[in-house]
Amino acid sequence: MSATDISPSRADGAAGRAWSVVRMHVANPVPTLVFPWVITLAIFGINVAIWSMVVSAAGGVENLEADAFQYNGGISWIVVFMMITAVQAMNQAFRFALGFSVTRHDFFIGSASYFVLLSLVYSAGLTVIAGVERATDGWGLRAAFFAPWGLVDQPLGTVGLVYLAALLLAFFLGAAVASVWVRWKTYGLYSFFLGVAVVVVGGLWVVTTTNSWADLWSFLTSTSPAALAGWTAPVTVLCGVIGYLFMRRATPRA
Repeated sequence: MSATDISPSRADGAAGRAWSVVRMHVANPVPTLVFPWVITLAIFGINVAIWSMVVSAAGGVENLEADAFQYNGGISWIVVFMMITAVQAMNQAFRFALGFSVTRHDFFIGSASYFVLLSLVYSAGLTVIAGVERATDGWGLRAAFFAPWGLVDQPLGTVGLVYLAALLLAFFLGAAVASVWVRWKTYGLYSFFLGVAVVVVGGLWVVTTTNSWADLWSFLTSTSPAALAGWTAPVTVLCGVIGYLFMRRATPRA
């Protein structure tokens, strides 16, 4: 794909200009569409190898507890990775996009659209693999890698919803961080993460001083995964708004 292919025309509508930004991100698909799957499969393969050794040492899967391999966090890496992907994608493409007369508004909308598409692709893909995992009795090992912990007994629709919510949150948090970086660079990030730390510590302080840890734990354990996924929506939207407002005044810098 050449530079002229992704340069938006002035005659394009808002959707066309945003789509040009999406194509700009897709021009190098390896970091966002190939590498995450390769790493996920590698981590999964390592887990299967370890589980197989444990089963062999135990003399068969029937000699282990039924949920022995259902509490691992191997798949959680992809959420953190996608946040980093959003930071890199926006930071690396920003100056390039403005060089082709893409407005800051169109750049953010196009990037946000790309992140939504990626979230849909990955949540659908992971859910399908989780379905295969269940159909094969956890790869013959009673394992749960793609739908572990509280998702083990949940419908696949709920699994997909949780993945979608987590990925959207990660992408738009990354977009907010990236917008702070392109707007204010290092000192902006210092201030941003200091603010996040203040909010987190302040929240923990309130929970502690009001003796609300038991209530918080009760809420988390009694609320369905689908409902918990829904609680991330306001934070995701807030991150998107912050990213958009900061990006509108960002200036490309070396």
